[in-house]
Amino acid sequence: MLGLLYFGRLEKEKWFDGIIEMIERFWKELPVEIFIFGSWSGEKRIQELANENSNIHFFWRQSLDTIKRYISNCNYCLMPSECLETFGLSALNAIQRWLPVIWYAKWGLKDFIDPKLDITHQPWTTTGQKLYNLIKVCTDPKKNSTFQHFNISTFQQYSKDSRIVNFHTLAGKEVKKIIIVSDFINKIWGIETYINDAKQLLEDHGYEVELCGGTVPSWPLGKFMKYLGIITGMWNFYEAIKLKRKIQNTKPDLIRYNSVMRYLGRATIQVSRYSTAKKRMMIHDLGYFYPFPSQLTSEHQIKTPFTRKHFLASYPTKNPLKKLAIIGKYLSLWLIKQQAQKRMDTFLVPSGFMKDIVHTSYKIDNEKIKIFPHFIQE
Repeated sequence: MLGLLYFGRLEKEKWFDGIIEMIERFWKELPVEIFIFGSWSGEKRIQELANENSNIHFFWRQSLDTIKRYISNCNYCLMPSECLETFGLSALNAIQRWLPVIWYAKWGLKDFIDPKLDITHQPWTTTGQKLYNLIKVCTDPKKNSTFQHFNISTFQQYSKDSRIVNFHTLAGKEVKKIIIVSDFINKIWGIETYINDAKQLLEDHGYEVELCGGTVPSWPLGKFMKYLGIITGMWNFYEAIKLKRKIQNTKPDLIRYNSVMRYLGRATIQVSRYSTAKKRMMIHDLGYFYPFPSQLTSEHQIKTPFTRKHFLASYPTKNPLKKLAIIGKYLSLWLIKQQAQKRMDTFLVPSGFMKDIVHTSYKIDNEKIKIFPHFIQE
């Protein structure tokens, strides 16, 4: 029996409903088991499906160490995302453990999915139908073929050792003390867990690292806070004062802004003027350029350069609440853009295709935009 693995947020924005559709419509026709690790709004439906079928195993949100124990039971990893992904971090963590990934091979995911496992050109219309068709091929020994095994060089360029070498090159020898600034710093979502791992990696190599940011509660309050923070970030002087004090006490050599869009806002960038430290901004979220990034399925939807006219036109809607939200987000992003252009020495992007988006949207010199990919988490 074929084993499938999914780990991540059980969210519509991650298009997890494509997996739910596949299970609801076709599960009885597939000789497979699926091991699901995650939490958020899809928990209830997955638990119901698991109660109905013994071949569906739901473990809620677990650590990578726990997930790794089930990899030997699996043949493929499902990586749902129809939205434009900036980097395939979860896919990278899967294939590093020799678990090929099934999904759409495009944008940030395209380097991590074998063409034979790309559901883009599968027949039928919906994601659930396409996924069913490809899994059916994988279960048929007459049609299935040996899929690409990624060679060791693929992993080396995303290893922790490569990450440190890249960091040394960008940072220079004079950097010893670092402040990483991020909207939320508790381990609740993928990128928040990731920056804690990045902090540990840097400390293992002799750097002094401090995190600065908010703490978000669990779902559903956490989701409400995440979206409300996009607006309230315009006036988040409390976190800015906290960061200013940390800068004064720590006297860092480098301030890296991991994320400021969802909670911290422009004031936390503005206070960096009190420091002579190097300043960098990582842009890994296309919400900096588009109103609703979870509905962004092509880079052509991003209208450039970043102006009020282009931002409003990029997502036409007659819904007055959505219009108000888009206007509010534009104001918040415009303030962030103004401060980032003034204060940042370097802008970091996880994938090459994002360089042009940052350059044409925010009018940043190409020389100031560096590709700085994520690394494999152990």
